[in-house]
Amino acid sequence: LSGKKILVAITGSIAAVKAPILVSRLIKAGADVKCVITQSASMLVSPLSLSTLSRNKCYQDKDQWDDSQTKPLHIALAEWAELIIVAPMSATSLCKFTNGNADGLLASILLASKSQIVIAAAMNTSMWENQSVKKNWNYVKTIDQVISLEPSEGLLACDRVGDGKMINLDIIELASESAFIFNAENKFLS
Repeated sequence: LSGKKILVAITGSIAAVKAPILVSRLIKAGADVKCVITQSASMLVSPLSLSTLSRNKCYQDKDQWDDSQTKPLHIALAEWAELIIVAPMSATSLCKFTNGNADGLLASILLASKSQIVIAAAMNTSMWENQSVKKNWNYVKTIDQVISLEPSEGLLACDRVGDGKMINLDIIELASESAFIFNAENKFLS
């Protein structure tokens, strides 16, 4: 991951508290990291901590239409990122992405991006098992650009045991490395 431009996106799941650790690990691996955080996630994780760990500004919805920018921020970030990691991916953000809803900075970035996207879902078991969420997840698994990481089973923040925990950070890192290998092989073969 050394020298790679990675955008880490954090959405409104309690698993967002693991995002600073992921950012720190990517920085230690030599990646150039920028972060974007949804409004819900900012209630769980401080944008300041993400900025400090990434050594770059943490972008929020309020930054999307800053008049000091020469290019729309969602386009600039989508073009900058060689890889986007959405960890965690909430049910709300999953729904926006799969339905082409560009409401908010992250949603707009995901729709504008041509890069590989690693998505690590995390939510309450009942939400994960909901028919609408399953439909959206099954759709996202068909998108060539996406590496989809299902949640694992365990004790959730709501004291329930079941599927919904964000997958281990080691697996997210491995999926990220795999995305670069896949891209390199496809460029070599074409």
